[in-house]
Amino acid sequence: MFTMRYDIQVGDYRLGMLEKVEINRSVELLADTAVITLPGAEYNVALDVESKIKRGDHVVISLGYEETGMVEEFRGWVQRIGTDGGAITLECEDDLFNFRVSLKNQQHTGISLASLLKLVVDGVGGGYKIDCSYSWTYEKFTINNATGYDVLKKVQEESGADIYIQDGTLHVHAPGQKVGKDIIYDFAQNVQSCNLNYRRADERKVQVVVKAVMPDGKVKEKHYGSTGGDKVTVRCATSDEASMKLRGEAEHKRLTFDGYDGSITTWLVPHIIPGDCANLHDADYEYKDGRYYVRAVKTEFGSGGGSREIELGFRLS
Repeated sequence: MFTMRYDIQVGDYRLGMLEKVEINRSVELLADTAVITLPGAEYNVALDVESKIKRGDHVVISLGYEETGMVEEFRGWVQRIGTDGGAITLECEDDLFNFRVSLKNQQHTGISLASLLKLVVDGVGGGYKIDCSYSWTYEKFTINNATGYDVLKKVQEESGADIYIQDGTLHVHAPGQKVGKDIIYDFAQNVQSCNLNYRRADERKVQVVVKAVMPDGKVKEKHYGSTGGDKVTVRCATSDEASMKLRGEAEHKRLTFDGYDGSITTWLVPHIIPGDCANLHDADYEYKDGRYYVRAVKTEFGSGGGSREIELGFRLS
């Protein structure tokens, strides 16, 4: 039986009282978030949190067990303090919080994605580095009453890219292109529960429709995959053939494979983050073994214990 431990620093304070923590991390949602829930009172005396903690305070959350040590799970900023319902909640966001800064209104023609990202990073400050796998050029890109966060959201919606910040670097990659460490999960050893459905690729017939707006305002459309199943429509940032093909093939790969859909729930050890690879092993059904791209991880910690819900993306091998 492991003994749970936590260390949470908010601004100048280290939290000594805690009800629970929930951390949501994903390569698909731009910002990682955390919600820290504190008791509303101590010894029947209301806690005065709002005079000590404020929006923009730095937050570091480390969780783990006394026997295995703690791991930093989240680093970010207080976005909102809630005092409703008797408890106190600190809603936090990772470094994307710093991208919620208004940029100057501007319009660019023939601007590469790399140049656009540099414009955003320079506009919000903070000295973030950029690691981008795409090389396309926007025929036209307009920033009007938008924040750096808004621009990244638009890029993600049009490209389907995994966009996230890790260790001071803004990452922009095709889904599954940049994979972190491999973590082995054995259903008989370190999987607490699962919500999985195994499906073969021939059961996942999908046609991906890629749409892009051309310079003259007309919509260009390309189709990838097979008919007779679901039809999924996505947008592409640019209308050149190479970019549309990359967008279509990446989305089709994400939706069609032999393997599991769903999630597994584990304990806090081993540590895993979105972008890592979950290597699943089931001694009873070895043909279902496989390596899966991790798209999202929800970590919960409280008096009832600690757990991780790991949401699987597409199968890598």
